[in-house]
Amino acid sequence: IQQTLDLILKSAVKALGGIAGVVAVWSDVDNCFRCSAAYGINNKTKINIHSLLSELSTDTANCSESFALLAKIRYNLITEKSDRGEEFQPIIALPLKIGGKSIGLIYVLRSRTAPEFSSVDQPVLQAFAEQAAIALQNASMVHMLAEEKRRVESILENSADGIMSIDSDCHIIGFNAAMEKITGYSREEVLGRTCDSVLKISGYDGKNLCSKHCPMKQEEAAGPVFERKGLIVSKNGKRVFVSMIYSIVRSTENKPVNAVVNVHDISKSVEMENFRETLLSMLGHELQTPLAIIKGYTGTLSRPEGKWDQETIKQGLQAIEDESDRLSRVMDEILLASRISGGALKIEKEPVQLPFLVRKVVRRQKKYTEIHTFEVVFPDKFPTIKASPRLIEQVLSNLIENAVKYSPEGGRVTVSGINI
Repeated sequence: IQQTLDLILKSAVKALGGIAGVVAVWSDVDNCFRCSAAYGINNKTKINIHSLLSELSTDTANCSESFALLAKIRYNLITEKSDRGEEFQPIIALPLKIGGKSIGLIYVLRSRTAPEFSSVDQPVLQAFAEQAAIALQNASMVHMLAEEKRRVESILENSADGIMSIDSDCHIIGFNAAMEKITGYSREEVLGRTCDSVLKISGYDGKNLCSKHCPMKQEEAAGPVFERKGLIVSKNGKRVFVSMIYSIVRSTENKPVNAVVNVHDISKSVEMENFRETLLSMLGHELQTPLAIIKGYTGTLSRPEGKWDQETIKQGLQAIEDESDRLSRVMDEILLASRISGGALKIEKEPVQLPFLVRKVVRRQKKYTEIHTFEVVFPDKFPTIKASPRLIEQVLSNLIENAVKYSPEGGRVTVSGINI
């Protein structure tokens, strides 16, 4: 822009028979005109002209007569000599306008001995003023576009989600920091490569999604936005569940030109969904047995024709109590799992005798099987540990119950501890 303004100003000065000229641009920051280009003026005169420009408002600049009047009043500020030693005298000034708005000012000075400017000179300067105004507007637009480009690039680069841009052939042309974190690949490693060769996108069933289901290859689908969910493989081989939203730019012939792909890591969501399904499956299994036992004993003991002795009633009530405790433990485990997933679990540790807890769990488990034997082996003076008694008991219960569950033909279940 500086070279353009210098050329326009130099041409205007020569066309009007002048010896010097200035282009001033309005500064919203300083709220005054600032000299943007000067020709044929020494540094001392340029300082004086700055002083003159600082007194101008945009309304004054829009009127060449007002400016000429001000120049005459402040004549001493511009009665300097040009680079060639000539004194300035006549002045002609015109505003630089875009859409009726004044954005600057151009004026030309002749030597003291030259004739004053006439109305014939004004259209000539007006032509140069229009060129200067267009140049300034173009420079402003380029600056705004560059700033907008930097702003958008900053937003994309600092986005929490991975953002990748690809061309019509699915070559990667953009890769932000979040994508580097998700995939383990650096930007330099992936630019120019196809997204399939980098991400290896597949469905949850393991089938490749790029060969047949790539949105960039589905010409019959005219929509600009597509979502795909699947798996990608990171650089270190880790599988990552992702949701990929393609925003596709198409040509007038409905051909994909490029696309911005928003990649969101949904691994935690998928894990929670799998956990929920596992939990529901576990509930169906864990609740069914104690509920059936409770219902069976309750129905049996409450039969009006039944004449039960005290020992039978005591055993039945004991079984109901044990199964109720078992249900309570299941519910505790559900609440515990919920607190763990929500990050709200607080562990309060205290001294725990591990052999005592093991024997307690084994006594309880013996009631549910007749084909298993149990052995508890701990060395003498086994040390006390610091832990949450409730949580350790749940861990032991799960371990021993699984040992029984996955040995349906019976056998020995041994629980042992060692000193390290």
